[in-house]
Amino acid sequence: MAEHIVPGIQYHDETLNKNAQEKYVLSIQFALDGFSFLFLDAERKKFTGLETYTLKNVESDIKFCKLLDTFFGDNPWLSGPFKDVLVIYESRKSTLIPEPLYDETEKSLFLKFNHAVSSYEQVISNFLPNVDAYQVFALPDCFKYRLDKYFRKKTILHHSVPLIESIIINNKNRHLHNTLFLNVRDKQIDIVACHKDGLKFFNSFYAPAPEDVIYYLLFVMEQLGYNPEEVELQLSGNIKKFSKHYELIYNYVRDVNFEIRTQVFKYSYVFDNVPAHFHYTLFNSHILQV
Repeated sequence: MAEHIVPGIQYHDETLNKNAQEKYVLSIQFALDGFSFLFLDAERKKFTGLETYTLKNVESDIKFCKLLDTFFGDNPWLSGPFKDVLVIYESRKSTLIPEPLYDETEKSLFLKFNHAVSSYEQVISNFLPNVDAYQVFALPDCFKYRLDKYFRKKTILHHSVPLIESIIINNKNRHLHNTLFLNVRDKQIDIVACHKDGLKFFNSFYAPAPEDVIYYLLFVMEQLGYNPEEVELQLSGNIKKFSKHYELIYNYVRDVNFEIRTQVFKYSYVFDNVPAHFHYTLFNSHILQV
């Protein structure tokens, strides 16, 4: 395997059969700094395997795509005939458009209002039924070409789609007027706020250091009129209790909790040592297909 691809965690249930791909739904989450994939036994609605990989020194989409060729060349079984494939992409170029304003023929124009979209990128849209809006985002041509090459049957999702939809679905019976959701990625964070009518706020921020995380968190609270002493903060993603990120957050926000796994699915015992809030977006990629 290329030196730029560094294996992370690997959890496999003994029932996971790599030669029977048609039994599983494969979910893969991609970013320039790494990717991870998850296996769902479709018949039992049970997650049975998870693998993560870090990409080192990847500065461009072209290099990213070439590394994917190397990885899939070494792991040809991953492009087998899965029951379904869900591809989650962490695009930095995205914008939410309310359904009444959305026009499929103008989706590129919507995105270009907020981002510089190159001629080497395609514009994709996802509908969020519980938000009544479309997430429009950019996808590199070279990446789309690889997806078409390796997966004949697939659904491509912006990473915010399972994040936002799962938050709304999993908290539909709660009062969320004073609640914020913080999802921590490698060098990015996502902040979500909801109210009784659905989504109130969503945005992603570049936050490579703990100080950046608390800066944007307090900034959003100020914009929304939330008092840090009163707000309930729900954490998900790559953040551990007693980490510097957590300790800094707790200096300002005292009501801090970690997200739990959705109860719609079952989980193999191999995930017992994986914190329930880790890989939250990946585990909830199936939430709209239940």
